[in-house]
Amino acid sequence: EQRFEDTFGLGARGVSLPQRRFAQAALSEMLGGIGFFHGRSLLRSERREEPVPGAESTLFTAVPSRSCFPRGFLWDEGFHLLLLGRWDPALARDILAHWLDLLNADGWIPREQILGDEARAR
Repeated sequence: EQRFEDTFGLGARGVSLPQRRFAQAALSEMLGGIGFFHGRSLLRSERREEPVPGAESTLFTAVPSRSCFPRGFLWDEGFHLLLLGRWDPALARDILAHWLDLLNADGWIPREQILGDEARAR
């Protein structure tokens, strides 16, 4: 609780205790949604009708829902990192580095990372 107050200063700004508890729960849910994913994405090919497997990749990311959406979304990650960067800058940099590692030769990062059979099943 002290680290939370030191980081976000909600009590010092007059935020009520129930609202601070809600904010703590939101941070907890965000941290609990971080996962490590490994596998191959399926990619569209100009030469084939069927998708082809991409290179093996890993991704350390926060996800919107581990049970329903076990994959990373680049757009969402930007918002996740606004919160995580305040709470734990090193953790946020590690997550960002994983996304940057997915950069392809054309400078493109796919907006959604579905790595492996388990993620594709969802």
